[in-house]
Amino acid sequence: MSKITLHGFNNLTKSLSFSLYKLHYLNDKQAHRHYKTYVNEHFCAHNLTALLIKISHAIGGNVLNIAKQDYQPQGASVTLMISEEAQPTSYAESLVAHLDKSHICIHTYPEESPQDGIAIFRADIELSTCGVISPLKVINYIVEEFEADVIDIDYRIRGMTRNKHGHKLFVDDKLGNISDFLSAKLKAIFEIENHNLTSHNLFHSKLSKAEILLEDFLFGCQTADLTELKQGEIKAQIQREIQQLFTNTN
Repeated sequence: MSKITLHGFNNLTKSLSFSLYKLHYLNDKQAHRHYKTYVNEHFCAHNLTALLIKISHAIGGNVLNIAKQDYQPQGASVTLMISEEAQPTSYAESLVAHLDKSHICIHTYPEESPQDGIAIFRADIELSTCGVISPLKVINYIVEEFEADVIDIDYRIRGMTRNKHGHKLFVDDKLGNISDFLSAKLKAIFEIENHNLTSHNLFHSKLSKAEILLEDFLFGCQTADLTELKQGEIKAQIQREIQQLFTNTN
């Protein structure tokens, strides 16, 4: 696809947001304790910072500043200010100022009190960029990294820029569905719904695991530790939880 020739800097702001839900079944109180330790260690601010730095580099951004915080009893937040590599042009001064407004942030929301043995971990990620770098490049990496069961993805384009003739542009690329950027592998394991307001440059995709493999949800036990009846009950419970998260209804 040929690129649009712009008049100076691309002033459009492109924001990509994720809400990623991961479910685990905790069989007993010991599993509860181990799960909290796992969340605090695996999704600590240090590890999340490393993840966001990888994302920044993947979209062609450079890290300018990092703010991070772990919370008690659990949860963490990290924000990165990023820039694109500034090119030596007559617009260099304004270019750096605009690019410095790009950022990536993540917040985690582990449930403190799992209900009926089901622990729901949620992570929200937002990438907001301007210039030529696109956050859409990292959709597959983020989905695969979190191994989420239900995912909300929003993409929105705001602001205006101009083409080489000075005409206003409110979008710099043709976009159908966010899910078009998913790999064939991910499309095969998720049910996908797309809801777009293209006239307003708003795009939304929702993903839900198509197949429930019980062993992927057990924490602190294995299928061999459970009777077939119990396995069926847990699987049905997980399916209900995923459906509720997918539809936002009880």
